[in-house]
Amino acid sequence: MPSVWGVAGEFSGSGFLVSERWLTMGRDASQCHIVFRNAAGEISRKHCSLRFEESRGLFLLEDHASSNGTFLSGGERLQPGVIYELPPGERFALSGSKHWFEVQL
Repeated sequence: MPSVWGVAGEFSGSGFLVSERWLTMGRDASQCHIVFRNAAGEISRKHCSLRFEESRGLFLLEDHASSNGTFLSGGERLQPGVIYELPPGERFALSGSKHWFEVQL
């Protein structure tokens, strides 16, 4: 089953199912499915979204103009509003290198 796992930071060791519907991460419980505590000020209220495209076996990740950015494992910062394709096993971080996640099948 497509999922995203926290590998470092607030959600380390936690897994979440990813479907063809957008799964949003951030501090605002009214807009997000994965909700960071309010004390995590480095995370935007609506930081980024992730979904799985079953027909191609890829995850899609989009940053929502977050203040501190969303980064791929190679250090590339996502451009806000641009959808990035992630193969299974790829990692990404929210706000630098504190909160890491990995997409898995």
